[in-house]
Amino acid sequence: MDKTLLLFGGKKVGMKKSLLILLIFGLASLVTLTANAAPQDVAKALFPKTVLITVNDPAGRPLSLGSGFVLKKGYIISNFHVVEGAGSGFVRRIGDKTKYKITGVAAKDKVRDLVVLAVEGMNEDGVLLSKRESAEVGETVFAVGNPRGLEGTFSHGIVSSIREIDGFSLLQITAPISPGSSGGPIANEKGEVIGVAVATFKGGQNLNFAIPVQYVLEIEFNISKPVPLSQSVTPAKGKSLLSNLEAGKSTEGLSAGSFLWDGQGDGLTFGSDGDFTLSLKNNLDTAIRDAIVLVIFYDKSEEVIDFTFVKYKGMIPAGMGKRVNGEVDPSTKQLTTSRIEQMMYSDQPNTKLEFRTLGFTLESD
Repeated sequence: MDKTLLLFGGKKVGMKKSLLILLIFGLASLVTLTANAAPQDVAKALFPKTVLITVNDPAGRPLSLGSGFVLKKGYIISNFHVVEGAGSGFVRRIGDKTKYKITGVAAKDKVRDLVVLAVEGMNEDGVLLSKRESAEVGETVFAVGNPRGLEGTFSHGIVSSIREIDGFSLLQITAPISPGSSGGPIANEKGEVIGVAVATFKGGQNLNFAIPVQYVLEIEFNISKPVPLSQSVTPAKGKSLLSNLEAGKSTEGLSAGSFLWDGQGDGLTFGSDGDFTLSLKNNLDTAIRDAIVLVIFYDKSEEVIDFTFVKYKGMIPAGMGKRVNGEVDPSTKQLTTSRIEQMMYSDQPNTKLEFRTLGFTLESD
């Protein structure tokens, strides 16, 4: 095995030994250690550290499948929604039939949809985590997971955007992921994990998401004595934002519609800005607040071309509606509304729009 692959294993090298290596190999070795690896080398390095997670409900019935990866000896990390509602479970490494029992939850972050699981007998060293604060748009990434139970699936793509939702970052990637890939590692060309696969648009091509590694580094500091699954991952009231994003389901009680472009312009570029408004309707008999809606834009061929999040922090009374503002890339307006229609109407697109309610809070909570 070459020196680069040793780095992927996450093995620590002492200071004296590091200095000796540099003295022996010189600048040529520095180039080797920092060079990008071939995709097959990244796959070989990540497969032994990626696991298939199988969990059962408290009655012992199969509940869900997902992915995860070794954070450090005895611990794996995955999405919280993979184990939510579970009573027991086990993991298997890719290509290995040995089952390792999940003994409990050592750390969790429901908001960012992360969980650290203690696993009996899992003695594999952890993956190499990127220490960069954030990924770069355009950089190549690789995804490893078990989509729909298809063990050991490897795909590649790029970071296409870094999105902000409800106060934290989310990586938008083109590397394909599917149900069952949730919790798997997203790595860069050096084999460093830069994120955790979490969600994908159903029906949306190349619109996939990962939780940045910075949140993995944070939750790693919170590892404590494991708590049994049945006591730690009971289903929360409602779904998390990221779970709703993956499922593509509307949250009951709040609907969105009546989309209008704001129509401002200077005549020559009439209506070319990406500002818009839409209406949020509270269908409940209780006031709500902190609403978040996803707006997806399609072109005339019904291909997804862009999306944006619309957030309203205020209160919407029971049975009432509220007009709220949003913004998207200006080119989206040009692609969804012809120039003639912009000049004549300048208020609504003539292509498909989709609204997904990601979440809200009851005013009484």
